[in-house]
Amino acid sequence: MKRVICKSGIEGWQMRLKMVYVGNYAEWVYYAELRGLHLKLGYTTPKEAWLANPMVQGSVDPSDYCKVNA
Repeated sequence: MKRVICKSGIEGWQMRLKMVYVGNYAEWVYYAELRGLHLKLGYTTPKEAWLANPMVQGSVDPSDYCKVNA
């Protein structure tokens, strides 16, 4: 896990989506649908985001969750 300074100014993390959820697709779908995470990343469905496996970053501040180019 890479440590980064997020847009909020606090320290957060950065890694591939599948590493955040340790390859657990069901867990990803649950949180994606609950919080609209796939939409925050720019994908129409949780499955589309999972298959793309983008680099994401976040912190304890939910507004920091985003897709990044790495």
